[in-house]
Amino acid sequence: MRAKLIDIEQGQNEVIINEDDARRTNALVGDRLQLKCGNASATAIVDHSKTFVKPGEIGLFKEVAEALQAGEGDEVEASPAMRPASLNYIRKKLDGGILSDEEINAIICDLMQQKLSGTELASFVTAVYIKGLTTDETASLTKAIIASGETLTPPVRPAASEHSIGGVAGGRSSMLVAPIMASLGVCFPKTASRAISSACATADAMEILAPVTLNVERIKQVLAQANACIVWGGGVNMAAADDKLIQIRNPLRLDPQPLLVSSILAKKKAEGAEYVVLDIPTGRGAKVATIEQARDLARAFELFGTALDLKIKVSISDGSEPLLKTLGPAMEARAIVDILSSRGGNGDGALLEKACQQAGILLHMIRGITREEGYNISRHQVENGRAWQKMREIIAAQGGDDNVTPQSIAVGDQRHTVFAASDGRVAHVDNKSVSIVMRAMGAPKEKLAGIAIHVQKGQRIIRGEALYDLVASTREYLQEGIEVAKKNAVVELDRVVLDVV
Repeated sequence: MRAKLIDIEQGQNEVIINEDDARRTNALVGDRLQLKCGNASATAIVDHSKTFVKPGEIGLFKEVAEALQAGEGDEVEASPAMRPASLNYIRKKLDGGILSDEEINAIICDLMQQKLSGTELASFVTAVYIKGLTTDETASLTKAIIASGETLTPPVRPAASEHSIGGVAGGRSSMLVAPIMASLGVCFPKTASRAISSACATADAMEILAPVTLNVERIKQVLAQANACIVWGGGVNMAAADDKLIQIRNPLRLDPQPLLVSSILAKKKAEGAEYVVLDIPTGRGAKVATIEQARDLARAFELFGTALDLKIKVSISDGSEPLLKTLGPAMEARAIVDILSSRGGNGDGALLEKACQQAGILLHMIRGITREEGYNISRHQVENGRAWQKMREIIAAQGGDDNVTPQSIAVGDQRHTVFAASDGRVAHVDNKSVSIVMRAMGAPKEKLAGIAIHVQKGQRIIRGEALYDLVASTREYLQEGIEVAKKNAVVELDRVVLDVV
């Protein structure tokens, strides 16, 4: 057949053939074809078309064209491909069966080779969500995810990392913990995520300061130069299968505990970390609602961390409200620079306090000192300026400007202030509403968008007092934020006087 290139990414290997060819070869929609073009080969899922491709043509979506190294009009050999055995194992899990190490490896292997459709992978995620995984299954899945990509060997030891399961606006602890630990001689290879459902994640904020899309070789160079990095995990081929599973989980926000545990621990192991502190934010609006659920998850992390030879401590923190007053990629990057360059004198105390607690836990694990001593040492590294100097080294090593100041970081120039409609007391600043409103203003892609909160929980408010500012890069984005903010309460007030009789 002759190749017709389709410049569209499908997220999986997929081809289109004409309905006449499909009838002649008995290739049904959803069947698989084994393709060959020159010396390259690939397996792809079949779609049909009456007119988009002609008889004798085969439409190659971008992933297949790249795998085959095919050009327009190139000859492609197509033959029926066997049904992947992993489909039987997915069905087995849907029926409540227990998968062997070999069966889980087969599922992940077929996932990486693009042999499974999105529907089939969604069935696997659903099966795990409903039926769960045993301890052995979770361990097997984690190891299979690690083996699906590259791993990093830090140039010096000890190596440590920190991770939060997320859900809290302004939760940029890693951007403080990394320079603190590196300034104390601990290698800190941090791979971070971009925002999926939120309006800003660590990679989005760090990208304001330096490039974050680095390959493994560049990361090794950064670590050799600065003893730490803060890079985008999606730009590195580490624990690659996890990124594909996240794409399937995201639309329905499915976070079954076994997949969450496997996802995080696989990435920590692939980073080359020996010591890991994990944070589970808990409370209203957080991913984990109660202390009991958080403790259950913490036990799972510690259990499977031991199986992977990771030394893990888990902290449970208050995740009910944002950790920064200024939110959005550029504004959060500015806040981090402000905290470090002022030696802790400026900026939001809540985030600095949390970061020093996290770093203190790591020092307790690595050096055998008390957590209180670790906290004091971490705080001292900020106050004496060594953490800021190390952050500048990290920024420079990753290709950014180490002369950055808070004032040099641009934010949106379109502003709108939201005022209190009545007297009251601040009852809650809502993480979810913050994300919804900021995404309406284009974040995280629009990195200058954000929210500046002027109040704090428990504060007495009078009618007409400023609650927060919306910040956007254009008038159109700002207007969209204003409209969405009317329907989503970023700041909730309790009325002080309920009635007068």
